[in-house]
Amino acid sequence: MNGKETPRQDIKLEEIMHPAVTVAPDASEREALKVLLGNNVPGVPVVDGEGLLVGFVTDGHLLASAVPKYLATMEDVSFVSEAGDAWFDYFAGSAERPVSEVMTTEVSQVELGTSEVVAAHKMVHDGVSSVVVTDNGKAVGIVNRLDLYAAIVGPDRG
Repeated sequence: MNGKETPRQDIKLEEIMHPAVTVAPDASEREALKVLLGNNVPGVPVVDGEGLLVGFVTDGHLLASAVPKYLATMEDVSFVSEAGDAWFDYFAGSAERPVSEVMTTEVSQVELGTSEVVAAHKMVHDGVSSVVVTDNGKAVGIVNRLDLYAAIVGPDRG
């Protein structure tokens, strides 16, 4: 024995996933923001009335929604006045839109009972920092890559 432990091979996603905190498609961007801030997460699943996963909304979606489309395409916005109630009103107005208008419907997800290898592959393949864990289409949890990697290799091992 070389004194190093081998990585765990019996990881169950339900042991390391975080319970799914969700929002409804008709929730306002402001309501989604409260959920993100209240749970200290960058994104949450969007579920319908039956709990079925229909999308995912992130802080990036919310911020992009607050910036006018034409400004988002410009390289330089130094000509824009930084002061002014018009910009504040535009940003604040975006907060009342439903998340269904800004969420992505392509959600990286794995079914409950999936192996840690499949979950890790899904995150790397899709280029995402987390996957939604579903049980027959219903969002039940989220596994992020840091928690998954730590569970596999163990930060205190070696």
